[in-house]
Amino acid sequence: MSTTDSILQRSVTAPFNRRHAGFFLFVFFLLFGLQPNFKQTLEFHYVILNGIASSANFFFIAVLTWFLYAGKTIHFFNGCVKNKAYTFLQHLNALSPGKRFFHLLLLQLQLLAPVLCYGLAVVIVAVINHHIAGAIAVMFTLAGLCVFTSTTANFLLQKTNQPTLKTRLPSFPLHFRGNLFSFLLKFIFNEQFIVLLLLKLITFSCLYFFAKTDAQVFEDRMLWLLYLTSLAGHSILIYRNHHFLETKMLFYRNLPEKPLITLLSLLGIYTIVLIPEIWALKGVAIQQHAVMNYVWMILTGPSLLLLLHCLLYTDDMKMEGFLQLLFGVWIVTLFFSLSSNRWLMPLIFLGMAVFIFFSSYYKYEKNMEVEGLE
Repeated sequence: MSTTDSILQRSVTAPFNRRHAGFFLFVFFLLFGLQPNFKQTLEFHYVILNGIASSANFFFIAVLTWFLYAGKTIHFFNGCVKNKAYTFLQHLNALSPGKRFFHLLLLQLQLLAPVLCYGLAVVIVAVINHHIAGAIAVMFTLAGLCVFTSTTANFLLQKTNQPTLKTRLPSFPLHFRGNLFSFLLKFIFNEQFIVLLLLKLITFSCLYFFAKTDAQVFEDRMLWLLYLTSLAGHSILIYRNHHFLETKMLFYRNLPEKPLITLLSLLGIYTIVLIPEIWALKGVAIQQHAVMNYVWMILTGPSLLLLLHCLLYTDDMKMEGFLQLLFGVWIVTLFFSLSSNRWLMPLIFLGMAVFIFFSSYYKYEKNMEVEGLE
């Protein structure tokens, strides 16, 4: 490894891995910690790997997931480039375009290592089962992913030497009455549109295709696992909503507004946010003929998101602390969903949210010196 590659590894790859260590542990537990023994774990992953290689639906979900992870690496690299402590990265612009791209390609290979390793496993299983077309498609996808991320990183690096131009995403002309509900809804669709779009693409696709699975192979517990995981993915939206309310709309606390109205506004917001998931799950009632299960899933979603939002009022948390709390809630909720009393979940979540909100809302104080968003 050259000196340049060693510097990039220590200054970019290592901090990226440390910052997302909790996320990696969460995914590892999700993929390898839920099966009762090692043999069933291998069988579970063999089915997934073979499905990606042979099924267009599974392949689409895998590609979408890989590109979302690649977007995370680009977002982190962009943050490094803009950080004053990383001005030394600008010296890479002194290299020839070919050498600079080569170093950035090696960097992206390190950052994309989890995706590349899993993709390699897909290729091996595809070759063993004679799915040659699937193996070629996966290899081309991974190669394109590496080239795309390296080219984007090169563009971001060269952009540091040019005057910055402020760009703004197209805003939605939402016109509502001036209340908490309308302000927060505008904030979500105008300021978090890209995050919302990517999140809905992956959650809708996964839930829609899984809910329409043939009844003979449909697994109710796996659908609940997928649904609860998709709800946990909304944590970034919840945290940013809370941060917006407690910084940009701090004046709202001084208005003569009843706390119950605030709580109902939050519940309404998260119900609207989950409309794509509610529509994607309709296959549970239509194809699987499990109407009551569909009803409990619809009620569980908004109540769980409301509970996660209310938990932020118990302490002034950074994103890392909130993710740790989220992991605990996800584990408890997951085991609850495996029982026959899962219909109690929306009632318990809603009751806990009401109790926490009324006991912590006016006691909560946001420390303005804490930068919770990254």
